Amino acid sequence: MRYYEREDELENELNRGALWAITYGDMMSYLMIFFMILFAFYSSKNITSQFSMKGLEETFGKDTSVAQTLFSKHGIQQIAQVEISANKISINFADPILFAPGSEVLKESSYPHLRRLTAVFKDLPNPIQIEGHTDNRPLGRGTRFKSNWELSSARAFTVLQFFVNEGVAPEKLSAVGYGEFKPVASNDTPEGRSKNRRIEINIIRHEI
Repeated sequence: MRYYEREDELENELNRGALWAITYGDMMSYLMIFFMILFAFYSSKNITSQFSMKGLEETFGKDTSVAQTLFSKHGIQQIAQVEISANKISINFADPILFAPGSEVLKESSYPHLRRLTAVFKDLPNPIQIEGHTDNRPLGRGTRFKSNWELSSARAFTVLQFFVNEGVAPEKLSAVGYGEFKPVASNDTPEGRSKNRRIEINIIRHEI
């Protein structure tokens, strides 16, 4: 048995033990929530829809790690940036994952990525909005679009149509093109322009 010569040494040792217990308890709580989500997804379609709606409404802004884990399970974060805010989950596909320059036709290589999302979207009751964005450079002569606004709108609608064809309910979907007018980075550098050429897919929170 270890004897403590000073009272403060004993207190420090006890505090370290208490911190470990708190961390362990938090980890167990997160694991429990995660497995509850997995259970809801695989038990039945009805359970999935009810649980997903409740989870998305209640966990936005409270326990974002749950939503992040959900999309990590489907591999979304490997090819897209997932961000969670108080009113939506945003899935950001930057250039050139989905489209070739100046084109509104989806690359065939993008189909598996979008199908991963389809598997999630089918069971969610939440509205899903698809946004198209571009950089501020004028379009080249090889494109049929008159402006970046038209190109961004066409791309957003193409992604919407893909989801409809894959079985996502049309009434949950909407598409909008913002062209160059909502950049997330400076258009003065190639890296910034690449970030601005993107498709954002937003899962919108239900009003409570």
